[in-house]
Amino acid sequence: MEDKDRNIIFDDEKDVLLNHEYDGIQEFDNPMPPWWLYGFYFTIALGVVYLLWYDVLGIGPSQTEEYQRELAAAEEMYGVDPGAGPGAGTSVDYATLEILTDQASLDAGRTIYTNPAQLCVTCHGANAQGLVGPDLTSNYWLHGCDLPSLMNSVKSGFPQQGMPPYGSGNRLSDEELQQLASYLISLRGSNPDGAKAPDMSRSVQCEI
Repeated sequence: MEDKDRNIIFDDEKDVLLNHEYDGIQEFDNPMPPWWLYGFYFTIALGVVYLLWYDVLGIGPSQTEEYQRELAAAEEMYGVDPGAGPGAGTSVDYATLEILTDQASLDAGRTIYTNPAQLCVTCHGANAQGLVGPDLTSNYWLHGCDLPSLMNSVKSGFPQQGMPPYGSGNRLSDEELQQLASYLISLRGSNPDGAKAPDMSRSVQCEI
């Protein structure tokens, strides 16, 4: 009786077998699960709506419009046009500024440097000796070592090397940039412990 039941089941299953096989394996002609079909139909409908919304009717923003919005947002956040050169977007001529040497300004610069939100310490070390980033106490610099160059370097950052504007994207005022740059200049020649070896290919050698 048991064998007979098995044969009946097998005979019924033969009716839904597909007329092909792979390596001796045959498959049933079963319908796809409803949840899969509904999901597939949803993606088709979503694709049609997307096409109409963005390309046919033009209701949604185009890629160019989205790009312009991102540029405007960056300009508002950082106070500078991303396509402009260093120092753009400020009414202060950095070349007219002087290095701050009073203790209050240097303390303010150190506070900015050690602020975890700015990430200066994270990349350059507590004493600017260099970690991921270079040693800031040596006299070998790539992007200029005078006050205006330092302020512009911090402001624009070097995204391709992993440094965003202002070190972390948190905007600093021109006064804060001047304080920070003056503090860094005051550290030159301090020879901190564990200082990272300078990159001798750097093109600007500063006087200490």
